[in-house]
Amino acid sequence: MTGSNEPVLSSPITVVGDDEVTVTGDDLAALPSRERAVRIDCNSGDHYTAVWRGVEVSALLELASVPGDTTHLLVESEDGYRVCVDVETALDALLAFFRDGRPLAEVADHESRFVAAGVDGPRTTKDVATLEAVALSPAEDPERLEELLLNERSE
Repeated sequence: MTGSNEPVLSSPITVVGDDEVTVTGDDLAALPSRERAVRIDCNSGDHYTAVWRGVEVSALLELASVPGDTTHLLVESEDGYRVCVDVETALDALLAFFRDGRPLAEVADHESRFVAAGVDGPRTTKDVATLEAVALSPAEDPERLEELLLNERSE
């Protein structure tokens, strides 16, 4: 991502695997960007499809040497909102900075958004602060790691 297509990022993002890496806007601009259409289903019952552009989550996880036994990804926002997504879904996700060709910071109240096909709108975390790889046993409930304020999030 270069020039006017560079992501706006006020605070760095931490990516945690075997290593912990701090990623800045300049770091993100150096990574390849991807676009994909993703439908967002809001709690209100509304939905919309947008073309999101950003960095593939898989590329960010590679920076932190994610362990092979990773089963889930914790995605946490700057305000502590946290979701736990299965790793297969997370590897196909984007950390988006643009929606329909415009920077998120210009069209929304956030700079970044975790988006993935099949992930409900309230779980598409805004203003991502941390991506953390975790390994859960089959008996562990991933929702126990979440801090959701679903009634306060409409999409």
